[in-house]
Amino acid sequence: MDASAERRRPYIPTSAMLMRPLLFAASLVAAGLCAAEPAYVPASDAQVLQRVPPVSDPAVALMAALRVRMAADPGNVRLADELARAYVDFGRKVGDAHYAGYAEAVLAPWTSRADVPPAVLVTQATLLQYRHEFAKARALLQKALAKDPKLAQASLSLATLDIVQGDYASAASHCSEVSRHGGVTLGLACAGNLRLYTGQAAQGLALLARIAGEGGRAQASWIEGLLAEGAERLGRFDEAEAHHRKALMLAPGDNFLLVAYADFLLDRGRPEEVLPLLADYSDSDTAYLRLALAHAALRTPEALRYRWVMTARLAAYAQRGGDLFGREEARFLLELENDPTAALAAALRNFDNQREPADARIVLEAALAARRPEAAAGVVEFLARSKLEDPRIEALVRAAKGATS
Repeated sequence: MDASAERRRPYIPTSAMLMRPLLFAASLVAAGLCAAEPAYVPASDAQVLQRVPPVSDPAVALMAALRVRMAADPGNVRLADELARAYVDFGRKVGDAHYAGYAEAVLAPWTSRADVPPAVLVTQATLLQYRHEFAKARALLQKALAKDPKLAQASLSLATLDIVQGDYASAASHCSEVSRHGGVTLGLACAGNLRLYTGQAAQGLALLARIAGEGGRAQASWIEGLLAEGAERLGRFDEAEAHHRKALMLAPGDNFLLVAYADFLLDRGRPEEVLPLLADYSDSDTAYLRLALAHAALRTPEALRYRWVMTARLAAYAQRGGDLFGREEARFLLELENDPTAALAAALRNFDNQREPADARIVLEAALAARRPEAAAGVVEFLARSKLEDPRIEALVRAAKGATS
């Protein structure tokens, strides 16, 4: 699952390109290769195929307790919102989209009512944001603020959407509202995070450093993740790694943090470290892609199986009409399928809706690999306007400009 739209806590593959995996699977069936035997047979009865959350997990216990309370008081909208948020938070942590569906089902009786509380609108907007239905999410957040202009969480979520979609002027306005109504810590987090995207990464790091360690473990891990990202923007890789590790120490098993650190390791040419890092988290599609990339880089005997399973996972999303993994789809097509033309199409389609640095990066990489640098002209212009600092992306922009001159 592409974690981009959900990245800035605290409360916080398109069908055409994925037809190729579906056609590949269909060709196997036609050849009789899938009809008689399963595609994969475990080596032994002791082999683990899937892990389920243990009942000893405090988050699992919380969800169970809230379900019991909901059964006893089904008309309690505040309780429903609490359970829905618990589902959302846990789904983010483990990278499992099913929990977003559970949350949506819990909120369904209230979301169409005229008297729906603003907090419920924010939770529903979070679910829409998770599914990359950004316009609908934005409309709900604005509706929540119309009901309660001081609702800092709605302003923070809008700032998050603005950053994800590259509207930094609007993000600055919403961060100001977060500062007014959400307190110093959230205000500095919002302002510091925004500066990581607008050529002011050093200032952003300074602001974030002021609030590092504040709040509970979840908030502290969120800030450490932002600090890691900011340090990478400035090429301070030793500093970035320290923040990645601290974030994971505070929030072990957090899917977004795990994937971010895995990407860092892959960029640093350390795929052998990705395998143990993500070994217990292969149920997450975003984590699984990084495992597939690491196996491919290491040319392990398992590399082909990981690539095949990733193909099937993306095809399953295409069948459901899902569009959660545009960036991952493009990366899969470029790095594992060696199809830069298809990767470029997927990356450009993704960039229309989502404009984080990683989204810009995959467009540039695919355009250069496809020998169509001119196709990334819009991305180059966007990066020039935003003044993004990132040594890897800056190198790609220079290469694209050089190839078109």
